[in-house]
Amino acid sequence: MSAPLRIRHAKLAKYREQTGLTTEQRLADAMGVNQGTVNRILRGSKIPSARFICALVRAFDGATFDELWEITISTKQAAK
Repeated sequence: MSAPLRIRHAKLAKYREQTGLTTEQRLADAMGVNQGTVNRILRGSKIPSARFICALVRAFDGATFDELWEITISTKQAAK
């Protein structure tokens, strides 16, 4: 099963560089989540929760959901 959301890694990298949240621990601290969770979601081995999705956007002033996340729809889902 693939995740319905995908992180836009290039945009996330730009925001992280601009804000100094360059380590997973700093990003996790800014989001109020565990560093291990950040690692698993960034690697794609865990599907992000709604809390994580919101926390990632809120960690960066001026960021929007659409800048950091991409909605993915499989061809099976689109056919329904």
